[in-house]
Amino acid sequence: MNSSVAGVTPHPSIYFDYQVYPCAAQPASDVVEPVVVVGAGPVGLTTALLLARAGVRCVVLAAEQQVCEGSRAIVFTRRSLEILQQTGAHSVFERMGLPWTCGNSFYRGERVFRMETAHSPHDRFGPLTNLQQQFVEQALIDAAAAQPLVEIRWGHRASRVIDSDVAQPHARLEVATPHGTYVQAAQYLVACDGAKSPIRSQFSQRHGLKLEGSAYEGRFVIADIRIQLPLPTERLAFFDPAWNPGNTVLMHRQPLDMWRIDYQLPPDETPEQALTPASLTQRINAQLEMIGHGGTPWTLDWCSVYSARALTLPRYRQGRVLFAGDAAHLLPIFGVRGANTGLQDAQNLAWKLARVAQGQAPLALLDTYSHERVAAAREIVHEAGKSTRFMTPPTRGFRLLRDAVLSLSLTQAFVRPLYHWRTSRAHAYADSPLNTPTDETLSPAHVGGIALGEPMANVCLSHGGFLLDDFPAGFLLLRLDGGADLEGDAQAVLQQFRASGHAIEVRHEPDAAVQAIYGSGTYLIRPDHHICARWPRVGSAALRQALQTATAQG
Repeated sequence: MNSSVAGVTPHPSIYFDYQVYPCAAQPASDVVEPVVVVGAGPVGLTTALLLARAGVRCVVLAAEQQVCEGSRAIVFTRRSLEILQQTGAHSVFERMGLPWTCGNSFYRGERVFRMETAHSPHDRFGPLTNLQQQFVEQALIDAAAAQPLVEIRWGHRASRVIDSDVAQPHARLEVATPHGTYVQAAQYLVACDGAKSPIRSQFSQRHGLKLEGSAYEGRFVIADIRIQLPLPTERLAFFDPAWNPGNTVLMHRQPLDMWRIDYQLPPDETPEQALTPASLTQRINAQLEMIGHGGTPWTLDWCSVYSARALTLPRYRQGRVLFAGDAAHLLPIFGVRGANTGLQDAQNLAWKLARVAQGQAPLALLDTYSHERVAAAREIVHEAGKSTRFMTPPTRGFRLLRDAVLSLSLTQAFVRPLYHWRTSRAHAYADSPLNTPTDETLSPAHVGGIALGEPMANVCLSHGGFLLDDFPAGFLLLRLDGGADLEGDAQAVLQQFRASGHAIEVRHEPDAAVQAIYGSGTYLIRPDHHICARWPRVGSAALRQALQTATAQG
């Protein structure tokens, strides 16, 4: 049953039981926290939990006192679930999520393109899984409640950053609560405060840190309805439907008999007009009629309007403040990029910030977060732009081109791949300054293996479980070189690395399934699963260099 606290009303929902959390008391004003995360959405909570996993205390400031209103992000990639597995919040997907592999595009009642996402027996999670964001946030909150190094302060709204320069001993943040205002000091602040980020707005004015990219005119209504439809869990895209000429409609099945319908609005219609009950009813009924289920009863749970934007900050660190998720970039939903990209931000940032905050690595390590994730965002902006221009053409020329593709696709198979929506994928940090490329990397022993910068490939082990199931909190030295012990000098290098505060685990993996994918030799793997060095056989000098480089001390 929904519960309210101190006059705060739970969000209405026909399928999710909202809990209102008590507003936290003000802390002692003289406490300097290692890290303060602003925002308790999936990205902020994941960042906090991964910091705690690395041994760093984190305070999360939640402006509201309950999880997000509405389903919001509903499609999560395999890579996102591998990241959430490190927080312990992945089990909600196994319990409730709806995995899927196929997307379908329709034009004039005909299916003109079917996209099938690769899936192998080595994948623990499906390539894509549908689950409403409220359930994901709740799972992360439950995980945080069991983690003594994470404190969530409900009802604490970050109003402005007072100091953020690294020349100062710490950053200072003004926080507003129902009990009054206080100043919180921290070594570092992480802004995960969403698409309308007040911190980003402040830094835009103070430091000229502005979003770059494209904002598109096309607006879409999101409508979540409860309805029983005998359709599979697949992405459905309808181009130029008779009831919405020239525009696009998307449909996704969600758990608990919920369906997401996204439909594009005419350019002259305001959001207020689009969200009237009469307008919503007319259009949802028209879509259901078009797919052959007119007259099926349905109930509206939540609706909103969004615009397609493909924007990123040029850097994600300004002094002691770091940006992640929608505070760092705004990405179109086409290709399920928003939350999934933000979770990769969180994983990349957390291990680096933990080591800098603990004094184990220089500030330069945080600059590699910006280097790697801005490059990822720019690649996504480029790809998302292609998808967005096809879904919602921004000019007459683009519309003519899109309409020509639509028309030709009825009879010409060669144009149908242009419907491909370029789904979100894990970015490869091929040019990362943390990589150690060597001539040995190109040895024939590694042909067909995992390239530098790529994330680890999960593997179903012959003795049960998966390769990523017990991935350590620190670095991993994965050995597939026949089981010989590391030479004594290499062991000494590992001991020195551990003595400096870094965690590294050495694992010999004789499993044939792993060797079939990774080849032979030895891989050095970062705490965020990405490959940063590999050798046919590693010696002490090469290992020392790679460890120094991977922690920005080379």
